[in-house]
Amino acid sequence: MNFRFYIFLVSVNVIYIFYFIYLNFKKAKLPLYYFVPVPFLFFHPLYHEVSSWALTGMQHTYLTAFLVTAITLASRGTSAAFYGAMVCCFLATFTHGNGILSFPAIIFLFLCYKDFRKAILTAIFMIICLAIYLAGYESGQAVNLPKSAALFFSSLFGFVGSEMSLWMEPEFFSAIWGAAIIGCMALVTIRVASVYFPKPADIRPGTIELLTLFAFIFISSTVVALFRSWAGTTIASRFQLYAALSTVIFYLFLLYYTDFMKKKWVYVTVLTLSICYWTYSHYRFTNVVAAKRTTYLADIYNWRNTRNMFSVEKSIVQYGNFYLLPAWEKGFFSLPEPVVTKDEVNALFESGKVAPDSTLYLETWDIHRIVRDGEEELTYYFVSSNASPQRKDFFDDRFLALKNDSTGVTYLLNATPKVEARANIVTSGHYYKNGFNTQLRYDDFAPGVYSMGILDVSGSGRKSFYRLDRSLVSTGNGYALR
Repeated sequence: MNFRFYIFLVSVNVIYIFYFIYLNFKKAKLPLYYFVPVPFLFFHPLYHEVSSWALTGMQHTYLTAFLVTAITLASRGTSAAFYGAMVCCFLATFTHGNGILSFPAIIFLFLCYKDFRKAILTAIFMIICLAIYLAGYESGQAVNLPKSAALFFSSLFGFVGSEMSLWMEPEFFSAIWGAAIIGCMALVTIRVASVYFPKPADIRPGTIELLTLFAFIFISSTVVALFRSWAGTTIASRFQLYAALSTVIFYLFLLYYTDFMKKKWVYVTVLTLSICYWTYSHYRFTNVVAAKRTTYLADIYNWRNTRNMFSVEKSIVQYGNFYLLPAWEKGFFSLPEPVVTKDEVNALFESGKVAPDSTLYLETWDIHRIVRDGEEELTYYFVSSNASPQRKDFFDDRFLALKNDSTGVTYLLNATPKVEARANIVTSGHYYKNGFNTQLRYDDFAPGVYSMGILDVSGSGRKSFYRLDRSLVSTGNGYALR
């Protein structure tokens, strides 16, 4: 299972989806410079769980790639292309849960072209696919109906507009932005529907294809809001690929159908804002992506040496061991070599110099997580320092190494430091603060006393180790520093 190759495939899919956007912009025969803001609105880490996490990336990008291929084929109007589009919708159906909704999107496209025969045929194929899909379907544990209309609509609008979740009050601004996008799409839909009127309105080439893509996003967001908004407004990284696409289509339609957007000062403003948005998205999410990477690298070490991992809750590992352990033993589940070996970690603990740090502290967060039957109370622990060791280089990976004083077993955890204030980043050029920050769940470690140290690994493999002068004490349901 080569996860790095899967992420490469995800990147290819994302570029292919972007190419679909470009081809339909090109049909409108507008100057190319109007397209320049689009990559800044699309290629950024807002949807990092898609672009840098193999499983989610494979699901959402392949589904969307199948969808845009189906739209491209269906818009050609030939019989061969129609059946090709049906094959793509079939593949999308069994790629991810909302893949079946590609069929209604294609029905929408045929209705825009007044091709009722193909719309009916698409509906028949959809029913057949749905029957196959439901034969083995099991409802997810997170599925429930919304508690109020306000919660449903805030989720619906927030899903579409969640590209605005970078700012303060993310749910509010995402809902406002989503409402604006949906309002624009409704007006464009009315314009396209004028084909049924005695005097059809002028429609830019490429409009129906882009509107069909948004129709899929809108139908998906409606289903998600209907069954998941009970837990609060749904704004999640794995769905924000759709939010980025919605914003891009919104911009292109404003460009197609308003003269205001073509004014020079307006264009320059939009381009400047899109570049600022792209930059701010990297500022907000670079440390999140870096922490995920380091967490997974640490778990390569942990699984190889202890058959454990900390990137997920302990119960998930325990429930999954019935297939993880046999798959590992038989070679179906394999991992790359860790960035450091167990012998190296032990040697570092023996030779590392103790670095006194009076700023080392333990912080607790009480979390109330909404579940279908009520609320679940959780406590997260954070071992942190804002002073020592010195800030890591931007491309280094920083780990917290722990060694059980009784058993000698060693572990690695992510220790990506906190991010400097924006003003400090601009004036000093440093993205990360000094020190480190590591999250622990109450049951991650068995009772015992654990020596600690900070391990930095550079891209070239160079290692630096800082032994901490305090130990972590685990009681089995909590932690303390000694």
